[in-house]
Amino acid sequence: MRFRLFLSLVASALLVIGGAFAVFAQDQTYTVEQGDTLDGIAAIFDVQVACLASGNNIGRGDLLKPGQVLNISFDCPRYDGVDFVTNPRGDDGQPAPEPGQGGGDVAPADVTGSSYIVERGDTLDTIGQELNVSSVAIQVANGLRPGDLLVIGQELIIPEGAPAYGQFPALTNPSNPSSPDNELGQGGGGAATLAEGNVEYVVQPLDVLDLIGAEFDAAASCIAADNNLEAPFRIFPGQVLLISTACPRYDGEAFVVNPRG
Repeated sequence: MRFRLFLSLVASALLVIGGAFAVFAQDQTYTVEQGDTLDGIAAIFDVQVACLASGNNIGRGDLLKPGQVLNISFDCPRYDGVDFVTNPRGDDGQPAPEPGQGGGDVAPADVTGSSYIVERGDTLDTIGQELNVSSVAIQVANGLRPGDLLVIGQELIIPEGAPAYGQFPALTNPSNPSSPDNELGQGGGGAATLAEGNVEYVVQPLDVLDLIGAEFDAAASCIAADNNLEAPFRIFPGQVLLISTACPRYDGEAFVVNPRG
């Protein structure tokens, strides 16, 4: 999805205080492209899907048409779906700054690792396959938004310790994974063993909390409580969960491959 924003000049306002300009946040418009979905657009802008639909007089099941212009109102509540919000809005509910304009969440991470020079026909997916590195990890490490085009000759950071192709890196701050405005990870990832045998687990596509509980032989309700998850316990790829050995053993119906002693 190519990320194109058109700022609404009509709603703009500037305030001069002591020679400094304060720019009031303003609503925006987005031009739909092939493959876009309402839920995916809402996740990009961190706005509630129902509010986005209502503001544009469309139903949740309506098909979007390339070229269709959607109004994005930041009076809407924050996104409440299951997609990952790459650039979450700040505590004031307003959009985060663009890269290079004050350090938004998608600015390139300070990571170490090798680099790759983009060639004709390359995409993040083909590069990830060739190097057996998570394409999402490459995206995060280079501050790229979903749908950003690569340029021939562009140098990409290949983050050290990134998971293999097809896996998600840690996309939340492991020290506070449940915070709504947590920092992005740096493109690395994988489960990490902590003190006393506790584990930080990075959620992968198709994961559900019950099966994670079965994998670690820990009660899903305990994992939810430790990570401040609320019913219906929605989790997203890249989310980091604490799995504590203090949790009771798994009590669901899935098969436990490696039961605890």
